[in-house]
Amino acid sequence: MIGSTRSIRRAPWLAVLAVAVAFASRADAAGPLEDSVRTAPDSLAHQLRAPGAISRLMAHQDSVVKAQGGPRADNAQLFLSWNAPWGSKRAQQARRPACADSTVEDTLVLSFLPGRVGKTFTGFTSQLYFHATGSDTLGAWWHLEGKGGENAGALRVEWAGVPGFGWKQPFPVTGQGFVLLDRTPQSARLRMVFAVPYEAAGPVVADSVYSLCRVIFKHRPGRDLAGCERPVCIEWSKATLAFGAKDEPEVSRGERFVAFAGPYAICEPFKGPRVAAWKPPKTATATPPK
Repeated sequence: MIGSTRSIRRAPWLAVLAVAVAFASRADAAGPLEDSVRTAPDSLAHQLRAPGAISRLMAHQDSVVKAQGGPRADNAQLFLSWNAPWGSKRAQQARRPACADSTVEDTLVLSFLPGRVGKTFTGFTSQLYFHATGSDTLGAWWHLEGKGGENAGALRVEWAGVPGFGWKQPFPVTGQGFVLLDRTPQSARLRMVFAVPYEAAGPVVADSVYSLCRVIFKHRPGRDLAGCERPVCIEWSKATLAFGAKDEPEVSRGERFVAFAGPYAICEPFKGPRVAAWKPPKTATATPPK
């Protein structure tokens, strides 16, 4: 359930997945919630097949990460937006869905600013929350599970790295990913994991914004499910960014909120207490001698 303290990530989860993807020769069939799960050619893995290669890689990366003081991404930021990547002209923070129009889809884009250099960016994990607002519940429209959900098939994830993705992204090859959805009446959580083969991973630079995936909602008005018209705040609560094996810092800063079926202001109650800006201490006034 959503309140559980168990995480989808186990360090170095993405490093292990990146190596595993390198050995896959083809993708398994994907369910409707997972969209297309793709893999890169098996030939990319030939160096990692040498005896002891994986152990040596992990040992080397362990020493590298320890030397830098652990997994670090102090200046990384997450950006959540509708229609297009953050900073684009078409990007929006609030979306009014066309609930009765089956030809229109709502596209949520997950982007990030690395804030540091990464030589082998292999993937990410991500956690999105869908919060009902006011006294509302989410409604059956948000029951998007691929199996058993009343609105199954109305949500899909398209990963960066696939041909025709269209936006600047960090992956030079296709990879493998999956999603998990769980929910309560007031909130739903969508967890995602994606990685490309370690040997095929490319670099990222500190000051460019990259898109990781898009989450797409399809309207099926014939199902007559309540909830699409109810204001919902979507929060990108956190992500882990795999800058290398065992170098997977967790990030939870940036422009991480968007509104669905309501104004952006509906997200204010979910942002938590604001931290007062730092101010220099006042200089003490000396007491004149008597």
